[in-house]
Amino acid sequence: MASDVDSPVGDILVVDDNQSNIAAVEVALEDLATRLVKACSGEEALRHLLHEDFAVILLDVQMPSMDGFETARLIRARKRTKHVPIIFVTAFDQQDEDVLEGYSLGAVDFLFKPIVPEVLRAKVAVFVELKRRRDEIARQAELLREHERLEHQRSLEEVRQRWEADMLRRQMEQQKRAATQIAAVNEQLKIAGKRKDEFIAMLAHELRNPLAPIVIGIELMESQNLTDPLLVRIQETMKRQVEHLTRLVDDLLDVSRITSGKIELRREMTPLAPIVEQATDAARPALEAQAHRLFVEMPSEPIELYVDAARIIQVVANLLNNAVRYTEPGGEIRLRCAREDDDVVSISVIDNGQGIEPEFIERIFDMFVQKRQGGPGLGLGLTLVRRLIEMHGGTVAVRSEGAGTGSTFEVRLPIGAEEAARAAEAEAGANAGEPERAGGADGANGADTAEAPPALRIVVIDDSEDIRDMASAILAYQGHEVRSAGSGSEGLELVLGDPPDVVFIDIGMPGMDGYEVARQVRARAPGGGPRLVAMTGFGQAQDRKRAFEAGFNAHLVKPTTQERLLRVLTEE
Repeated sequence: MASDVDSPVGDILVVDDNQSNIAAVEVALEDLATRLVKACSGEEALRHLLHEDFAVILLDVQMPSMDGFETARLIRARKRTKHVPIIFVTAFDQQDEDVLEGYSLGAVDFLFKPIVPEVLRAKVAVFVELKRRRDEIARQAELLREHERLEHQRSLEEVRQRWEADMLRRQMEQQKRAATQIAAVNEQLKIAGKRKDEFIAMLAHELRNPLAPIVIGIELMESQNLTDPLLVRIQETMKRQVEHLTRLVDDLLDVSRITSGKIELRREMTPLAPIVEQATDAARPALEAQAHRLFVEMPSEPIELYVDAARIIQVVANLLNNAVRYTEPGGEIRLRCAREDDDVVSISVIDNGQGIEPEFIERIFDMFVQKRQGGPGLGLGLTLVRRLIEMHGGTVAVRSEGAGTGSTFEVRLPIGAEEAARAAEAEAGANAGEPERAGGADGANGADTAEAPPALRIVVIDDSEDIRDMASAILAYQGHEVRSAGSGSEGLELVLGDPPDVVFIDIGMPGMDGYEVARQVRARAPGGGPRLVAMTGFGQAQDRKRAFEAGFNAHLVKPTTQERLLRVLTEE
């Protein structure tokens, strides 16, 4: 609406074709302080009404062209102006028919000429005040609507904020519940993983116990110089299978220890050539059994690596054995070593065997995965390869074009000369003056063949009757005097009652275990007691350290061999 809502009074439209009449009205209304809009015809009045709003219209009835009545009809016909008050100004008598027609057209009043100024001001003032009040009401209504709009908007904002706060609270509660559930699941997985590792370690240890007497028994059979071809073949088959089973148990235990972070690498600068030589020697029986031809390619210049040599030998041997397993008899296997640059050495095993399907390559290094269902082994060899190489900071990759195309396994290892120098410097400072203990992985690193020792008095303490019998038999066969005990307490009585020269003690016995037996012997036997040799299924560095701290002189890992069993008798 185009009204001036800020003005205290409304505008007045005066319509008259006589300028003197308009002037008289203007003089009469000057005290009202209103704006007077003048129109000399009905047409001009209608043009003003198109865009302006008026408190009242003073409309002359008698005008040429378009009279006041016609003008009033058009004003009332338009929605915008139909409610604007109209006061007709006329010279007719009040009883005249034209007056009646004016009222029928919506006139609110009549003024008769000659106009009395006081009457004019009084009547116009009423409509000006009404207009002012209407405008005030409109202004208040607008303010009310704006207030309601703002209140509604504020209410909506409050609702939105409450909704967002509620949603945020719910999300936080859900996230908290999810985090709690995830933490619980992770804890369960952690416990399950720990139990799995403990089970695998226990399983490997328990499998080593029955292997020990079998290994010793087979070696005793070898010492009898059998002549019957059938017995010789049976003995060789038993030896091969026991060696295979021993490797499986070792792999099982290694994977468990690597997964739980219990393997520590013994890294030092080591020539590559003897690593390759020992790995090929380890795989040679399998190569020869399948009539494979092995081609070894070495770089012309000697290379040294900062590695745990025993673990890299294990890696290369595992890759060779894997190639043997998946290459048809009479195949070709290549072991290629090269220096890629100043910092990296590659070791590749290439075969012309069965190849690997593309969908299987992604899973080939996963634990317990085998290319051929029901094939030999546990599917741990390649898992060990990857884990051990990653522990050395290297990588291992496999390539194959598919079934029947052979495969290539490539290991890339950092030479690590700078790292070796730093480690050597740190170790020199940390180990200054620390005496070295004899003994490697099994605590026995003496000569390859042991000289026959003088007859010794020996006690074997083990809760396994089979291990006691086999160890006692092989020691007695060498001319030693052997006694045995089936428990820690019984063995301690034997040792303290009649001290021997050497005591072999199983670590994992019920009741008094091997550690406690060793501590008791060292504390109670005259002169610190005899030479003590630990026998256990656990061969990690921490296992050896614990054994030495308990008072043992040597540490043998089951299943041990006759050669190691005898060699430990003479080591200092």
